[in-house]
Amino acid sequence: SIPRPHTSAPCRKSAATQTTYERQLFMSKNYEASNSYVQEPSLKLTPIHTLEGHESLINSCSFSKDGNLIVSSSADGTVRLWHARNGDQVAAFDGHDGGMVQSCAFVPAGCKIQKSPHASDVDTSDDDSDDDPDQPLVISASDEDIKVWGVHDGKEKASMLLDCDGMLQGFALSPDGKKVLSNMDDQCIILSTIKGKEAVSLEGHEGAAKSFCFSKDGAEILTSSTDGSVKLWDTETGDEIRSFDGHSKSVWKASFSPNNKLILSCSADKSVRLWERGTGKEIAKFEHNSPIHLCAFADNGRWIASASRDKEIRIWDAEEKKQMNILTGHENFIWNIQFSPDSMLLLSTSSDGAMKLWAMPTGKLVATLTGHTEGVKSCSFSPKGNALVSSSHDNTLNLWNLSGCYYPLYVKEMATFLDDRNKEFMPQAVYKIIAEYTWPDCMEELGIEEEYAPEASSEEDEFAPVQRRRIKSCKF
Repeated sequence: SIPRPHTSAPCRKSAATQTTYERQLFMSKNYEASNSYVQEPSLKLTPIHTLEGHESLINSCSFSKDGNLIVSSSADGTVRLWHARNGDQVAAFDGHDGGMVQSCAFVPAGCKIQKSPHASDVDTSDDDSDDDPDQPLVISASDEDIKVWGVHDGKEKASMLLDCDGMLQGFALSPDGKKVLSNMDDQCIILSTIKGKEAVSLEGHEGAAKSFCFSKDGAEILTSSTDGSVKLWDTETGDEIRSFDGHSKSVWKASFSPNNKLILSCSADKSVRLWERGTGKEIAKFEHNSPIHLCAFADNGRWIASASRDKEIRIWDAEEKKQMNILTGHENFIWNIQFSPDSMLLLSTSSDGAMKLWAMPTGKLVATLTGHTEGVKSCSFSPKGNALVSSSHDNTLNLWNLSGCYYPLYVKEMATFLDDRNKEFMPQAVYKIIAEYTWPDCMEELGIEEEYAPEASSEEDEFAPVQRRRIKSCKF
């Protein structure tokens, strides 16, 4: 056991009583500094598995809620399921009318799908459609239709053929999985149930819709448009609740804050704006030097990331309403930015296949991920944040083990709560705590003593990623 340190020096606020934000602040000695220089990464990661099988560029990928499966969709017209631990292909769904499958996702557990009148006679026969009514479901959208598939039997459960001119541009799934929001090229946004019935058409934008999403409770819908507006809609009636006006050019992205109280938007007018959801009032405006096409909230509700055409990423503080960092290093157009589930990492990907992980809120470049040869279109963190899957225009998916990215962050974070004389205890002490929550694959790589290795999983959980939990406090 490690002896309790003896010191008469005044103690900091205990880790147990600090907020996530306060702990993250202590990780940076130069919190106010702007990291606008090109950094060298601490880690250079390569994929633990490359998933091959698609015959054309891959548009979308996502983890299942339990982290055991991955779903992907491709321009080859197929949707495929993969085992998250070993990278093996589990199933392939082929039946979309359109050639390119734009997007895919797992349907939330507990959502019951009834057979659609549009569903294929071959895949949804009355004899066996109810063999496994509780099986997990996958939803996918092509250029022309949206379909729901059973994970276990591989059969089509529902199909939506939208009676609207133009090409389907994807979908958003309500939190309960019972509604689908989709839009077409002709500026028409359709709200449908996943039983295949058209419910409501949302009309009010004067330009094409560029983004759309449900609120966290599913009661409202948020859309942005090339007409420069952001609009809030009632999910049940399709009525417009209010419009957020202030942008002077196309609004490329809009989303809700994690607590549903704020609206975030970014625009070609080079601004990121925060709005009060309840009143429509603009409460903050952040600016880039170039048109902004991406913005995202961290799950802690504090950090905001935005990316612009000049290949810069900027980090903003939503509460203090100020810029925190400028992240540079990408040499080509940034395609994707995404926070990890615990808000400690930010992932960015670009059109040349480059992938980077940054520590929050310091902006330090933690790792570069090298494996794709062409642009990385979509990425998804595992539910626990210890793994990542990426899809690319090189026709492959890569699976990454991110466990090692957290060790330097945790060690530094824990060290701030100990007296300097006892820091030599920190590496082994922290490893002992978090060894139980990482992928077994990296135990040997990190040199953690065997006595600290996690116990073997049960047979039925053989391929389940081991849980990683955020350390909130530690006593010595």
